[in-house]
Amino acid sequence: MNLLPHLTGEVKGAPHDLLYWRMGNQFAVRKGSWKLIRNDEKPAQLYDLAADIGETTDLSAKHPMTFKELETAWKAWDSKLAEPLWGGRRSR
Repeated sequence: MNLLPHLTGEVKGAPHDLLYWRMGNQFAVRKGSWKLIRNDEKPAQLYDLAADIGETTDLSAKHPMTFKELETAWKAWDSKLAEPLWGGRRSR
């Protein structure tokens, strides 16, 4: 999907309900203003980008149901993908 029209404002609204990204053991999933992200060095963290665009406050403990919802969605999406050829092996 071409996201450029959404980024430039040519097309209004979100392109999908959920957006996913993966590189090796790093991943992110976004739903609305919520973003679940993990990199190689630390466990997954949850952010509300509407209130914290700089991703400074991990809300995992305060919003465990949102964390679990995004983590479950991520695992379902990731299970359909091929094993990465670079960037390390993913851990499920």
